[in-house]
Amino acid sequence: MAQPTQIRNPRRLLILAPTSHSPSTIPPFLHALTGAPVAAATFAGYTTHPPLRLQNKYYTADVPIWVDEIPLDTDHRSSPPTPPSTTTPAGEKPAVTPTQWQTEFSSPEAQVVRDAIGALIICVRNLDAPAPPPPSEGEGENPAPEAVDTRADVRALNDFLRAVGAVRALIEDERGGVDEVPAVVVLVGRTETPAAATTTTEDDGPGLDGETPFSVPWWEDQLFEMGMVGVEVVAWDPRAGEAETRNQFGEYQGMRRVREVLETHQWAAAESDAKSDDGDGDGDELERELLGLDDEAGFDWEVGELEREMVGLRFAMERGEEFEGDDQGEGDGDGDDERRVESVEGLLLRMQAIRDMSDELPEQERKRFAARAVRDIMKEL
Repeated sequence: MAQPTQIRNPRRLLILAPTSHSPSTIPPFLHALTGAPVAAATFAGYTTHPPLRLQNKYYTADVPIWVDEIPLDTDHRSSPPTPPSTTTPAGEKPAVTPTQWQTEFSSPEAQVVRDAIGALIICVRNLDAPAPPPPSEGEGENPAPEAVDTRADVRALNDFLRAVGAVRALIEDERGGVDEVPAVVVLVGRTETPAAATTTTEDDGPGLDGETPFSVPWWEDQLFEMGMVGVEVVAWDPRAGEAETRNQFGEYQGMRRVREVLETHQWAAAESDAKSDDGDGDGDELERELLGLDDEAGFDWEVGELEREMVGLRFAMERGEEFEGDDQGEGDGDGDDERRVESVEGLLLRMQAIRDMSDELPEQERKRFAARAVRDIMKEL
């Protein structure tokens, strides 16, 4: 039996959560998913978590993880208003809304970040179902249950999901097909039984098609109404441990289902599809690796990996991750950050220029040209 292929340059797993939900959802989820505990206090641009190890009979991959948090509109409304004369402290970025986040991630400047995303996980703290109204006295009719669709927390969470869904749709459109970016909405908290989630009675309330509000089927209907087709909804209780459960259709539930979705995805990026080369083996060890003489990846993998590492650096800086030493003095901190971003963008442009210029050369010349250029960039890094 053939050995699984090692995907050497996988795309990234992007995990998103509302800012107000992330402290209670991201740490237990990441720990359960990867086995590595989380020490970070904030998850805006968090890119330093150990990679996720995925393995099936076809491939193995160490998938890098990016985490980001997006404030809900209710988070802004619940905060005290800022006086007009008050300015944002140096080094701090004003919080973005889901719509602003969607605009930033949909911009041409974010193309390289979108290209690096392989799958999406959206962690939310599930909302509390409305309490049943007290029975009326006498022979009158019982009062109507609360309309959950009009609740501020429901509208805010739907706006958040809609923004993420729009970015996912854009990525899939850019790649020319549906299901290019698997997505899972993880409802973190107490899970309901399958029977409770699908019971239909006259008093079920305003859920779509009689579904219990905030159950998995109810959220699936919400996503369908938003046009987020193919997005799975999984309820996961951190207190449930590693127990594997199935629904009435025999499908895995909880963390087992999340891993199943990720394990069945093809994580290989376009840059890692280069064919092997049977060259004569000349040159030093670094050049052999860059020229693809020792494995099937070749210099295309090296170019792609360097490019993606720089994308990760830019992602972290743009999303507000702190660099070591930033809190030791103010001075030129902002200027240093700007220079870092400009340096990363310049290197990305050089990587693209390497590809463009080498495309016109014969294969052997193309490889040598790219190898020299990549070595120069590696020295600068």
